[in-house]
Amino acid sequence: MNSFLNFASGWVILLLGLALSIGLHEIGHLWPAKKFGVKVTKYMIGFGPTLFSRKRGDTEYGIKAIPLGGYIQMIGMIPPASAFKNAGFRNRGNEEELSAADVDRTFYRLKPWKKLIIMFGGPFANLLIALVLTFVLFCGFGSYGRTTTINQIVPCIPTTSNPSCDKLGDPSPSSIAGLKAGDQIIEIDGTEVTLWSDVEPVLQRTVGKATSIKVLRAGVEQTFSITPVTLKLEGTSKPYLGVYLNAERTRQTPVAAVTQLGSMLQSTAELIVQLPMQAVSAFGELNPATPRNQNGAISIIGLGQFSGEIAASSDISFEDKLASQLSLLMSLNVALFVFNMIPLVPLDGGHIAAGIYEWIKRGIWRSRGKDLEEPVDTSKMMPIAYFVAGLLLLLSVILIVRDILNPLHI
Repeated sequence: MNSFLNFASGWVILLLGLALSIGLHEIGHLWPAKKFGVKVTKYMIGFGPTLFSRKRGDTEYGIKAIPLGGYIQMIGMIPPASAFKNAGFRNRGNEEELSAADVDRTFYRLKPWKKLIIMFGGPFANLLIALVLTFVLFCGFGSYGRTTTINQIVPCIPTTSNPSCDKLGDPSPSSIAGLKAGDQIIEIDGTEVTLWSDVEPVLQRTVGKATSIKVLRAGVEQTFSITPVTLKLEGTSKPYLGVYLNAERTRQTPVAAVTQLGSMLQSTAELIVQLPMQAVSAFGELNPATPRNQNGAISIIGLGQFSGEIAASSDISFEDKLASQLSLLMSLNVALFVFNMIPLVPLDGGHIAAGIYEWIKRGIWRSRGKDLEEPVDTSKMMPIAYFVAGLLLLLSVILIVRDILNPLHI
């Protein structure tokens, strides 16, 4: 029973974190919109039936049943037919909202730079959340890294047919050298080391060569000779000693934390670029017997399973559970930022692209001594919006079904 409650608490934590992230994302749109005088009629967290709402001023604030998104509703997001000289062929929407008092409070009448601030405000809120969580995680909790203290000696050189050394094989360099569990490597090939990241560059240049290695054993320094080898396994090739290392949490500098965030933004962007292939891969993983891609796209169901398993695990300390949940939330906000910056409507990036286009177009007209009287017709982007929305829905369904039938466990 306790295990189930812990698992459920993981889901609750994730959904609350998601709802908070979405709520702040929408505030990132709402606040500048109101500052610039745009009439915002709705601010909603979630989709589906409304669970709670309250109207203050012009805006109805509410929470809906499905906390997997949110939106604000600004009047004049799509310019009405009356904004164009030749409006006969145009099919506009929401024109009934534009009373005479509201005409000057429409989104489409704003200057392009104001539109950009409003539309970028949402993704920027997610980026800011991710940055704060990055500092909390890497500078506060710290991150696990491999130390130079040996936890276990690997008896052999693993091969494809004997990856776990269950059978006799060629002895590993560490077993030949006489290293033992508990030894702390303090120097290799004359280079002092404190972290395993200090050891790796030395190994690159010493493969196949007898190399001195100095360790601290029971408080006493001892020197051995070791010959690193190249391990070729599962398509990888790397220098190998044959040791399992202790891991410990160390706090990072703010610069290192920002670097980590930058790497995560890059890897997330690369993953999103590969979304069509990810969808094909996920479809092939619907069979529970098919091995899962550990680095593939994952749905909110998959994240919830991770969160639940972390909360239910008795092998993870409370500190590590808290750090893991914050890490999931950080990753989620990184994904929300990168995903929303895709320059396609209905995503924020599509509206940002439209704002940039309008800015450039107005600049060209000004250079000719003219004013662009008509707004950019964003309704022309609606077919793209429907197409993109359909693709996103299809991808979401595939990922969710895959994560239910063939879950990825921690």
